[in-house]
Amino acid sequence: MSRTYLLVDFENVQPSSLGTLVPAESEETFVKLFAGEHQSKVDLSLARALQPFGARAEYIQIAGNGKDALDFHIAYYMGRLTTEYPGASFIVLSRDTGFDPLIRHMTQHGVSCTRVATIAAKAATAKATTNKATSKAATKAASKATSKSATKPAGKSVAGDSGPSQASVAKVASKSASPAKPVANHQAKLTPNAVQLPKDRIAEIVQRLVGLKAARPGTVKTLRSSVMAWFKPELTVAQMDAVLQQLQAQGLLTITGTKVAYTLP
Repeated sequence: MSRTYLLVDFENVQPSSLGTLVPAESEETFVKLFAGEHQSKVDLSLARALQPFGARAEYIQIAGNGKDALDFHIAYYMGRLTTEYPGASFIVLSRDTGFDPLIRHMTQHGVSCTRVATIAAKAATAKATTNKATSKAATKAASKATSKSATKPAGKSVAGDSGPSQASVAKVASKSASPAKPVANHQAKLTPNAVQLPKDRIAEIVQRLVGLKAARPGTVKTLRSSVMAWFKPELTVAQMDAVLQQLQAQGLLTITGTKVAYTLP
């Protein structure tokens, strides 16, 4: 079960609820609220939102003052938790853009990490609809992948190897480099004027996603920022759009709303 940590910079942002940032039931969610030395009160509505988390919600009040003192505490916990729980995802709630270089660095090293300035509240029914649609898309993609693998002879595997084999990575990379085939209506189709990336770059993106396994970005926003961070100079917006189109057209991932479901080893 994947872990998701919501790290709240309470000196910078004082939310009244957790809104839609509470991940799906399939994830194990932890909340750590970092407060300044002189912050002694929490809004009752936020306390109520944290209460269902039980021991998975923690208040961390720092000792002492100083520029960016609380930010350094958050950075320390992110580093420690990354070591203790490889594959964990992180969401930093703060308007402080000083976190962004650290987040880009963590993303480049395969850690799913993002910063948000506010928690956007949505109706519970809208959230339930999104989760249902995402689950349906993921089930459909998994069923399609299973059906394909059943009709092809299994490749050789090395006993005890928990990571993707070179054969599986090469197979997916080769598939990504092939011309796109006609796809179902729910997948993006490449338009005649769409920007095309070199085949080796698409193959590299696929190989990185295969290697991430459980740490693959779960939202379109996180996926875009991860891919952009992998290349220097960064891809243009048009090139990034082309990447998403090509990956969908080749059946390697499905986007439903803001969520991403993968059909990868």
